[in-house]
Amino acid sequence: MKLIISNLKMNFTLEEAKSYKEALDTLECKKNTLIICPSYPYLSYFNGKNYYLGSQNIASRKMGSLTGEVSIEQLISLGIQYAIIGHSERRIYSNEDDHLIRKKMALCFDYHVVPILCIGESLEEKEKKLEVLKKQLDTVLYDLELKEIIIAYEPVWSIGTGNTPAHDEIKSTLQWIKEYMKNNYSIECKVIYGGSVNQRNIESLNRIEEIDGYLIGGASLKIEELRKIIEILEVKK
Repeated sequence: MKLIISNLKMNFTLEEAKSYKEALDTLECKKNTLIICPSYPYLSYFNGKNYYLGSQNIASRKMGSLTGEVSIEQLISLGIQYAIIGHSERRIYSNEDDHLIRKKMALCFDYHVVPILCIGESLEEKEKKLEVLKKQLDTVLYDLELKEIIIAYEPVWSIGTGNTPAHDEIKSTLQWIKEYMKNNYSIECKVIYGGSVNQRNIESLNRIEEIDGYLIGGASLKIEELRKIIEILEVKK
């Protein structure tokens, strides 16, 4: 079973979101798990039976005075079961650091929301990738009471560029993450890949057995492309 996580980011007007949702309800995803992460205003519209609902972010406090943020309690009341935490766009454009991300992870565990923790290196950090990933994991997870967790490896230099790492590089990186989590945190977790995933490369990527699923951005905005990706993943290798 693969995880297929659609990150719709800051896209769609209300009418476009409704149209997307209507088409989404026609998709068949029986062998894999589909998770849709729409923008906050549209969460209440996405209540289909063939997918789960996720949030693109959560506030670092559980409730209260934090203008412009959305709390985990509010999101749970709208039906979310998953939350993307520490996406590179949040790190870059909203200056989120690992210490803030740690607070969000702790809230997810406290409220039994499954976090999708994003980690990855920039182009400048590529030569010391494992050192960067280790620092991100340890700063965020150290001394937390870990529960179910999904780790999304997204090389920052690959997101939205159309460039993906070589298969051997993806394989070895995901192997390292899984072994590091097992050896240092005594947990076996799903590790998914994100970074310019689309219908042209999904079949090739799916030959990498270490990939437990995909975090898909731009390609998931086109419902027919998402449908094609799902169809490819529904067929056994």
